[in-house]
Amino acid sequence: MSKLIYLYTLLLWSLSLTGKVFSQGNPKNYRKEISFRTDNDAYLLTLKDAYYTNGFFLDYAWASAANKVKKIQRVQLGQMIYTPLKRATFSTNDIDRAYCGYLFLKYQQTSFLNYKTIFRPFVSIGILGPASGGEGLQNNYHKLFRYARFTGWKYQVSNSIALDMGMAFNRTIKERNGIKLIGTAELNLGTTFTNAKLGAMLVAGAFEQNDASALWNARIGSKTLTTQRNYEFFGYWHPQLIAQGYNATLQGGIWGNKGIAITSSLSPCVFQQNIGLCYASGRLSTRLEYVYQTKETPSQIRAQRYGSVQISYRIL
Repeated sequence: MSKLIYLYTLLLWSLSLTGKVFSQGNPKNYRKEISFRTDNDAYLLTLKDAYYTNGFFLDYAWASAANKVKKIQRVQLGQMIYTPLKRATFSTNDIDRAYCGYLFLKYQQTSFLNYKTIFRPFVSIGILGPASGGEGLQNNYHKLFRYARFTGWKYQVSNSIALDMGMAFNRTIKERNGIKLIGTAELNLGTTFTNAKLGAMLVAGAFEQNDASALWNARIGSKTLTTQRNYEFFGYWHPQLIAQGYNATLQGGIWGNKGIAITSSLSPCVFQQNIGLCYASGRLSTRLEYVYQTKETPSQIRAQRYGSVQISYRIL
């Protein structure tokens, strides 16, 4: 985590050279936002690459309002890649977590019911297995960065259509002196992930109210955005318990697996914590996050850890 904080500090320092960081004056109102996020355990500088090994996400969001309720609609194109711990597969016993690629398109609507309460339903459609292109994408960036390839992709889960829906509910419980506590709950149902998540988020620093904060990617608005400051800079800790009902990236699609696909059993309960830093000013937001998650399947040799980097740019 200290390495991630050091890199993030360097990023903020580099941005400050442009003269835009901590800028003064009334912020403009931006109605749309483009975001890019990438997840990878290589960001922890440990030279490890396993389990949820990589994710790419491209988002386009726009703000609207109905019945005085601020809403942000978001479309996301995502690619997630999963592998076992060992790169070289000499036998199926070397696969402690199933190989899987997952490509999807997701629509989400975030409604700020009041300054404390946020409701986020979503639907998504995608593809699991070889048709997702996960193997080719991983091989290409491993070649680019001169990483060794994983040799067991022939054992990945079979092609399967992914149809999912879900909702998240968040509410500020207490806020005082630059610190706030938020309760979080999420339910996912579908052919890829069926689970329930319950947790809490502790936020500390210079942040806006929920409906104008980069914490929820909400620094856009259909009307003039009401802000208390010209920038946000805060840290957060988000522990949560996840009760798993189904995980197709481990177990394969609900329509079954074909050929030599190797799947994994499910851990019924997983503990996850996200620790992050976020900065936002003007058109730009950046976020750096460390994620720790206990074993998704009992066969995993160790828990998984990875880093996440997000950059968002707002447009009129």
